[in-house]
Amino acid sequence: LYPVLEKAGDRTVLVSETALGTLADICEACAYQSVQSLINDNADYLVNGISLSLRQLAHQSHASQVLDAVLRHSDASLLPLLEDVIQDVLSALDQAYSDHAATFLGVLHSVMTALVQWFGPSCSEEQGQSRPVSRGRRVLTRLEVQQFFLDYVRQKQIAEGNLPDTEDEEEEGAEVPLLAKPEPDNSDVEGEAALPSHAQLAKAVLERCIHLLSDRSLRVRLKVLDVLELCVTVLHPHGNHLLPMAHRVWPALVTRLTSDDPLAVLRAFKVLCTLADKCGDFLRQRFSKDVLPKLTSSLLSQAPTSARAGPVYTHTLAFKLQLAVLQGLGSLCEKLDMGE
Repeated sequence: LYPVLEKAGDRTVLVSETALGTLADICEACAYQSVQSLINDNADYLVNGISLSLRQLAHQSHASQVLDAVLRHSDASLLPLLEDVIQDVLSALDQAYSDHAATFLGVLHSVMTALVQWFGPSCSEEQGQSRPVSRGRRVLTRLEVQQFFLDYVRQKQIAEGNLPDTEDEEEEGAEVPLLAKPEPDNSDVEGEAALPSHAQLAKAVLERCIHLLSDRSLRVRLKVLDVLELCVTVLHPHGNHLLPMAHRVWPALVTRLTSDDPLAVLRAFKVLCTLADKCGDFLRQRFSKDVLPKLTSSLLSQAPTSARAGPVYTHTLAFKLQLAVLQGLGSLCEKLDMGE
């Protein structure tokens, strides 16, 4: 199974499609309902093989192919088994990021793509649609429930003619505030502090991306920007953790936006749009001060060139960057609440 999954993660389409057909044959021969059930039932064997191969330099690229295939054809139930593997990858990246960053970033990109697929916004919307009855229903507090029963008992006594004495009313009136005194409830604070395991992984990966954004290799910087965008998407429901990370990543991202290769600038602008979508007006002042003036000056300087350019200009990287900025700048300003 392991060698077949390695070929299923191959970049050659013919090889990967043939391997997927082989996986389907294995499922039929072994009475599995799907490739997903085949992988889930043999997950411990596969994860152990991936973990051992990632520790050997000669087998790291093959292990990343297997992991990519496993993640693409599995579900979130595999995440507890993969947590140790991901932590090993992060530790290896910390120790030898200058030599093998590209390989490990490929692994992290596969992991974050799977997390977005399993826990991303589309998954949350599907869960919300599956429970339409509970949407919009206000949860009663303990104080409101207690007050309801006290009023019910009082109304029942009045209906039966058992009117309480004045002294009893005064005593009851004095006791009700004591009974109704709410106790501090720390469930919201605890729920906010407890970060789910997939969000913890996304946060750990995002911390590594901050340091790798200034790598001298353009290939590494492009991969880091892709992984960074996926991390932001996974952390979106946890704003108390996302906003501090956005604050930390901002200086390195601004450098990529203003003084880097055009291909990296294009990718960084895409990440900026995702950050603005998830963080809202948190980045408004930073964007208007650090990025917007340079974007507008760049567009003004490119305007004469694009006005005189012929059909060939549409195939250049400068045109693609100019088009991306023009298409995204309006919605970006709207998300950052810069209408004024």
